[in-house]
Amino acid sequence: MVYNASTDKWYQYFNADGPQWLILLGVYGFRALWATLGICFDFGIVYITVKSKSLRSICNILIAMESAFALILNIGYYVSFLVVLSGIKFIRYEYCFWYLIVPCLFGDVAQLLMVFTGVDRLCCVVFPVWYKMRRAKYYLTFVWVVLCCYATYDYIINYIDYLNSKDFILSCTTNEMGNGGMGTLMKINGLTFSGTLMVLYSLCWFTVFRLNVTSKNVNSNNRKLIKSLIFIIGLNLIGVFIKSIVNMTFQNFVVVNVFIKTAFSIAFSFLTITVYSANAPVLYIVSNVYRTRFNQHFTWLQKLFGKNTVVTTVSSVQSISSTISKLRQNSKQSGGANATLALVMMRIFSCGRHRNANLHHI
Repeated sequence: MVYNASTDKWYQYFNADGPQWLILLGVYGFRALWATLGICFDFGIVYITVKSKSLRSICNILIAMESAFALILNIGYYVSFLVVLSGIKFIRYEYCFWYLIVPCLFGDVAQLLMVFTGVDRLCCVVFPVWYKMRRAKYYLTFVWVVLCCYATYDYIINYIDYLNSKDFILSCTTNEMGNGGMGTLMKINGLTFSGTLMVLYSLCWFTVFRLNVTSKNVNSNNRKLIKSLIFIIGLNLIGVFIKSIVNMTFQNFVVVNVFIKTAFSIAFSFLTITVYSANAPVLYIVSNVYRTRFNQHFTWLQKLFGKNTVVTTVSSVQSISSTISKLRQNSKQSGGANATLALVMMRIFSCGRHRNANLHHI
């Protein structure tokens, strides 16, 4: 593709001497701050998953992997801010490709992980017996192999695109990639993933909340987790699916002013950051399990939001009270049951002391 910087009105306007470059600095600076917030959210998911034994299911691991990859994608948004801040403003794609390819690959692979998470939730509901018997080690190995294969394919098409667009002058951000002829294929890949996610989570919604045969196999925690994921996928449709359609339309079918096209691209980059950072806030709000672990490892969250994290303790106390009542009824029929009741009570209070001691660490 032949590129002529003299006809690039966006480049000519913002590269000229004058205060207009401050607009880029403000926009990219705010986007870097937004990405920083996303990095904090993604790090939080990864951290509590590593530190909590209760978050070691395949689904939890897939969510943590997605957040880890999204974290790297969000780091990539610092590059454009630093380029503008340095006063350079724009650089050739030939040089910035190598700064962008890593966050780009991790972002695309994170999209594939969303698909795997959807498959995992659907299998959990539709094939519960097989799901419980499967080997997590083998399944995660299969996931890693697929991710590596897709990352290789993604790198190849990005590199081919780079070879055909080395001369483009850019601010060096991932949303500016795909100008060398492979852009349409890249956007089709994004649309394919988003379409697959729509189908998967529509099936999850139907089998969990509408189909009685399968919904009875789903406990309340899994219901809340699936609700969270459906909401996140809804954001994905805005941040990735619609973005891909708009960009592909502008690139192939409709001629628009470069300022409008670039403004849309920048606006959608904010949505992309939001989508790839949504796991932590959504799961914190909806999932008791995740909220408890967040409050346990980041104690200031409980002070900030006033959330009660001892849901499991309360339910345990209710269960204990029910057990005591049953034992008391049985003790009326058998004198020997009094000794059993006393022993159980001692164990309960011993457990209670251990729980209270542990709560000081939460």
